[in-house]
Amino acid sequence: MNGRDLLLILTHLFRKKGDPVRVEDAIEFISFRCRYGSPSQVRRMLTMAMNNEMISRAEDSVKAEFLYNRQNLFPNLASALCDKVSLDGDIEPMF
Repeated sequence: MNGRDLLLILTHLFRKKGDPVRVEDAIEFISFRCRYGSPSQVRRMLTMAMNNEMISRAEDSVKAEFLYNRQNLFPNLASALCDKVSLDGDIEPMF
């Protein structure tokens, strides 16, 4: 999982559950309702997000450290874009 996917999943979580979110509620929502992975994978994902300062933890809740209400992409849209869009190496960027 790359940082963009992690950010989109967290954005979806905070939009649906609010800010802050209890850790157990976050795991239940991401793992069982959204089916992004097993609870142990979600715990590792939350730890990685905390280590990269995307979220902060206070006792049994996590809080967003980014503007989750400004993100417009849904989590499954990012993977759809990655699957459908391919760039050739000879394309010059716009200036």
